[in-house]
Amino acid sequence: MSKRINIMIDDDTWGVRGRIPAGERSRAINEALRDWAARRRRRDAAREMDALRDQLSKVTAEDVARGVRADRGQGH
Repeated sequence: MSKRINIMIDDDTWGVRGRIPAGERSRAINEALRDWAARRRRRDAAREMDALRDQLSKVTAEDVARGVRADRGQGH
């Protein structure tokens, strides 16, 4: 189901609108909004991961090797 909206756009964006064929304008705006929302979700997720990374303790290569050896049953 589609919804009709009124929006305000800048003059430079209005010029871009003129290059979009008349039957494709709504589709182009829908696609642009979806792309914008996806970028926003990725940016927010990256910020959350950065915040989590800052809260975690640092792990050295030796810590990783020790864990891999333990998982393999090799002990030390």
